[in-house]
Amino acid sequence: MQISESVYLHYMSALLDGEKKICSDIIAGLIGDDVEPRDIYEKIIQRSMYRIGELWDKCRLSIAEEHVASEITRELLPVVKAQKAKHLLPGKRIVITCVQKERHEIGARIIADYFELNGWDSVFVGTNLPNRNLIEFVNKRNPDLIGVSNNFYLNVTGLLELIDMIKNIRSEQKIIIGGQGPGNCQLEMISKYPDVKYIKNLSELDNYIVEFQTGL
Repeated sequence: MQISESVYLHYMSALLDGEKKICSDIIAGLIGDDVEPRDIYEKIIQRSMYRIGELWDKCRLSIAEEHVASEITRELLPVVKAQKAKHLLPGKRIVITCVQKERHEIGARIIADYFELNGWDSVFVGTNLPNRNLIEFVNKRNPDLIGVSNNFYLNVTGLLELIDMIKNIRSEQKIIIGGQGPGNCQLEMISKYPDVKYIKNLSELDNYIVEFQTGL
C-alpha cells in the first residue's frame, strides 16, 4: 500500500499542532494496512521532520513547537520498529552514534531501528559522546559496522576527526555515514577513506545491507 499525500498532510498537521494521539493513530493505521517500515520512516517520519526543520530555520516555528514535534516522533519510533522485527543474525553488530555537538539524533535512531528490523544487533550510543569514549566502547563491543550521523554542516570537521580516530585504531573498520551535513567537498574527502561509505537514504541502505551480508 502506498502512503497518500493526504495521509502525510494529515500527519504533518497533527504534528505541528502537537496532537500526539492523532499522529499515533495515523501510524497505527499504516501498520495495520501492512505498510512497510521503510515507507513509514521515509514518507511520514523523515519527511515531516525535514519539514519541521525547515519551518524552524525560517522562524515559522517556535523552539517549543519543534521540541514537541521531536518528542512525539521519538515516542512513535518504537511503535514502527515493533511491527516486523526479525531474528538476530549471528555475528552482525552495528554501533551507531552522532558526531560530537550534534543534537539531532532522530535520524540515527531510525537507522539503529532499521538495522534491528533487518536482524542486526544494533546499539545506539546517543548524542554528543566524547570520541575517546566511543572508541573505548567500540573496542569492547567489536562491531562489524559503525554508523555515524552528521546533520549539521559545521560539524563535518568533527566527523572527519572521528573517522581518523577510528581508522587509526581499527584500520579495517567499516563505517557508514548518514545525515544532511556533508556537502560535495566533504563527501569527496570521505570517499578517500577505505571502507567508509555515505548512505543518503533507506533504499541505498537496503542495498548496502544486502551487499554486506552476502560479502559482495
